[in-house]
Amino acid sequence: MSTDQGFPIIKYTGTSPLNWGKMHGEEFRSGIKELAMIRRELMLAKNPSLLPKLDELSKAQWDASTKYDPALMEEVKGLVAGSGLSNLDLVILNNYTDFRDLQLPEEGCSTVHVQTQNQTLAGQTWDMHNSAKNYLCLIHVPETENSPEMLSLSLVGCLALMGINTHNFLIGVNNINTTNAKAGILWPLYVRRLLRERSVIAARKLLETAPVTSGHNYIVSDKSQGEHWEVTPSVSERVGHVDAGKSGYSFHTNHCIGSKITPFEDQSSRSSTTQVRWDLLEKHVPHVASLPDMYSLLTSHDGYPQSLCSHYESGAQDPSFTCGGGISDLRAGVGKFWRGCPEHDKNFKKVDYRLEAGHFVLN
Repeated sequence: MSTDQGFPIIKYTGTSPLNWGKMHGEEFRSGIKELAMIRRELMLAKNPSLLPKLDELSKAQWDASTKYDPALMEEVKGLVAGSGLSNLDLVILNNYTDFRDLQLPEEGCSTVHVQTQNQTLAGQTWDMHNSAKNYLCLIHVPETENSPEMLSLSLVGCLALMGINTHNFLIGVNNINTTNAKAGILWPLYVRRLLRERSVIAARKLLETAPVTSGHNYIVSDKSQGEHWEVTPSVSERVGHVDAGKSGYSFHTNHCIGSKITPFEDQSSRSSTTQVRWDLLEKHVPHVASLPDMYSLLTSHDGYPQSLCSHYESGAQDPSFTCGGGISDLRAGVGKFWRGCPEHDKNFKKVDYRLEAGHFVLN
């Protein structure tokens, strides 16, 4: 069963992360329960031997995340209380791709940063198991004493998949499969922690040192520059960048490209579409000169079915679909998030946003 949540905008109020989580959990309780069950079943179908280890691994990730950022874990505790699910359920929902020794190659995504004399553009597709699409949402987090206002593309019951804050600082993520996984923090919590920062420079220390569970590539972009970082439990490496004052581009799909990271790559679990999408980006990114160009690129069906907006199912290891995405013109302070595919989905939805007087306005 998969109930369409309608791509809701979940607007938090006040300053209590615990209350934010409770509100979120209570309002979307049925959807969160459905998604938690779907993700548990997917995880165990990939690796049934995890079953006796779930509690142990969940507690280790919960404890590591609480040590890393207690305030964000208050929000997760609120989600537990509001949804009526267990700590284990919420850890699986947020971090199921990172459970130790578990690889889910259908988690794709393509991330892009383009910088010209007049514009700084960044964004990504969100490619994952198509069961997740109906549970996508936007979370609108208010400014607090220690954190800027932010928008995150997420799933109901989850802290964030990607996002942007009112400093025009954007975080995106795509999966890489590595062999050095160990129980660490929830990666959606890590995204939200990064979104407290003001700039790429400020985020670098967090990218170099975070006690993550498994491998991901992170795109970090601000008005002046952008970088790609492959981050794993034992080593992190900047693998692409466009520096301030320069024009150029950087992109990533789902294979390791860093010289320090590649020795840890689990090539047997590499997405079969990653090189195809890399080649498409290499062909088309040099021609991106505006936000509409970026949107056209990330919703493109060139090379369909193995296109950047992907609906490819090989019948083997890649039931991967583009479930949504997000883009921004960071100098102009405008952008959009979307769910589904504008060409293939009858229930496609998008939300445009702009910065106005230092706050996000959505329509």
